Amino acid sequence: MNRVLTTFTSGLLVSLMLTTTAVAQTDDAVAEAMKAPGAKITLPVSVVREGFDKEFVDSAREQFSNFHMQLGGDHALYYTTHFTEFVPAAMALSSGSVSVLARRPMSELADLTYTMGDGSTSQSLAAHIHDPDSRVQGVMILHKGVVVYEAWPGMRPEQLHLWASVAKSMVGTLLTMLEAEGKVDTSRPITDFVPALQGSEWDSVPLIAAMNMASGLDISEDAEATMNPRSMFQRVVGADFGVPNADGVVEDEMDVLRDAKQIEDEAAGEVARYSSVITKVLVAVVEDLTGQTYTSYVEDRIWSHIGARSPLVINLSPQGLAVGYGLLHSTLEDLARYALIFTPSWKVVSDVSLVAPEVLRKMQTGSSREAYSAGDFPEHSWVKANFGQDMPIFNSHQWDAVWEDGALFKHGNLYQGIYVDPPRDTVAVYFSTSPVNLAPDLVPGYLREAAKKLATR
Repeated sequence: MNRVLTTFTSGLLVSLMLTTTAVAQTDDAVAEAMKAPGAKITLPVSVVREGFDKEFVDSAREQFSNFHMQLGGDHALYYTTHFTEFVPAAMALSSGSVSVLARRPMSELADLTYTMGDGSTSQSLAAHIHDPDSRVQGVMILHKGVVVYEAWPGMRPEQLHLWASVAKSMVGTLLTMLEAEGKVDTSRPITDFVPALQGSEWDSVPLIAAMNMASGLDISEDAEATMNPRSMFQRVVGADFGVPNADGVVEDEMDVLRDAKQIEDEAAGEVARYSSVITKVLVAVVEDLTGQTYTSYVEDRIWSHIGARSPLVINLSPQGLAVGYGLLHSTLEDLARYALIFTPSWKVVSDVSLVAPEVLRKMQTGSSREAYSAGDFPEHSWVKANFGQDMPIFNSHQWDAVWEDGALFKHGNLYQGIYVDPPRDTVAVYFSTSPVNLAPDLVPGYLREAAKKLATR
């Protein structure tokens, strides 16, 4: 099964190692990139579960670049499960015994369908997950702390996988914890916490506006920015990995961030625009507030308490700052353990309540409908495809979608996701390696529908 992408946009990291010439013309860049070995899809996702031979691994290593990974081809299957081979990383360690997740399979969930954004009815959950074109690798649904559905078409349960932008939920959660504990006033400007940015346009951005991705700065990740080598997004990503910019210079990440410009006639808080650049700054805020590395704080506040089976692997920039907007890695089951801390079933994984009611309330209510509707979140393909009939009310605290009923969802590039539904005591998580823009990610719709069905039992 060979596929050729004709357009290319990203929700996380794009064109990391593209040259200036290559990114100048989107179609040309993609067409040229697709000529590389491993760029096309010829293998099923099951190859990850079965293992790769040495010839394949050698080729993947030789061809590695983030752009190559974003194409979602054969080599991307290796990258999303072996990314730590390519970028330095730290580890947030687990502690104590592994928390046991009980299994009580509900076979009827395999037949689950839902009304998609265009009003049509989806195929069944099982049919979608096991459809070779979906590129889903693992899915878990838990109700009241019990695993009621799981499928592993493209990985083994013990394998680590890239979270992509699902990682942003961790940054948002930690900052909301600090806010609820009275350790930070989120109305203060970002530069009160990141001195390196003082004297720049970040002086006008309150922390809460950044947490809700409404900075008012020209740092978004729209299609133009992702293919423009001189955009803030591209420069920040390049700096994170020590890759030369369009002028052949390796930039310092804070120097790049200081160049952010205000959008004309747009104040902070008015328009929500998706931005990994913002999350990068928020990671720096966490480190300033706590006096700890991001990795160690994640370990202290969350990862060491959930009975994780494996460490949480977090990749680092050349300057040592965690790439908290996307480069976290764990097993799918450990991601599910993390999801449970937001629900009434948190005791399944922890002896202490990690997400206080006030923290959850802030994430469920602390954003703007107006900023959401004015921005680019409702235009994301996965939102339109899944939730045209059941739209979120806003994004909040680094979560992409919050519903009026209190459920939250965070999407990740190459199609990863975490769905948390505290009122229904349901969580769901999944990993995939799917080319961006090949087709919308339909898994989120199944997860929300599953939560609604489970609530009636």
